[in-house]
Formats: sequence, structure tokens, C-alpha cells
Amino acid sequence: MDVEGGVELQNVQTKAMDQHINIPPAFKKFFWDADFSKLKFPEHQNYVLGRLMAFGDLASIQWIIRSFDHDMVCRYLEKKGAYTLDRKSFLFWKNILEMDDLWLSA
Repeated sequence: MDVEGGVELQNVQTKAMDQHINIPPAFKKFFWDADFSKLKFPEHQNYVLGRLMAFGDLASIQWIIRSFDHDMVCRYLEKKGAYTLDRKSFLFWKNILEMDDLWLSA
């Protein structure tokens, strides 16, 4: 079990879209309206990604970069971002996704 940036990482196999990912317990605070224990991948990946992109903190940004494929996050932003994210979050993530070196080093 690793702890990075105050976030406990359990069973995170990085960069595969159809993998099993456990959401770090520290992120429970971002899912106040859901039963956190029932959030599973890949079934709820769009919900989880959208919620963390909209309300997450620095640790969740780092987790997204380490755990999700760059192209998948781009597709999410392209198809759902304008509808699910506020303008500020949308533009923030658009800029993050343009930083290719950030994703290559993850």
C-alpha cells in the first residue's frame, strides 16, 4: 500500500480503461451524494472522473493523471466536459490536457 500526497492508493493499475481501480478513500468527500462503497470501475468511470474534475483537489488531479489514459480524459472532456463541468473547471482541464509532458512523466 503506497501513500502519495496524502492519498492512499490501493490496487491502482495505471493507464488502462477497462481495469479495476479502487478510488482512494480520501476522495470520499467529493461523492457526498453517492454511496462511495458502490462506486466501481469501469461502470462509474465517467461519474467519478467528472466529479473529481469538477470538485477535486491537487491530490485528485495527480491521481487522474496517474490512473487514466490521456486520450480517455480528452474524450471525456470533449464529449461531456462542456455539459458536466463549470466553465472554470473545463478550461482548467483543457489546459492540463495540453501539457503532454505532464502525462508522459506520470
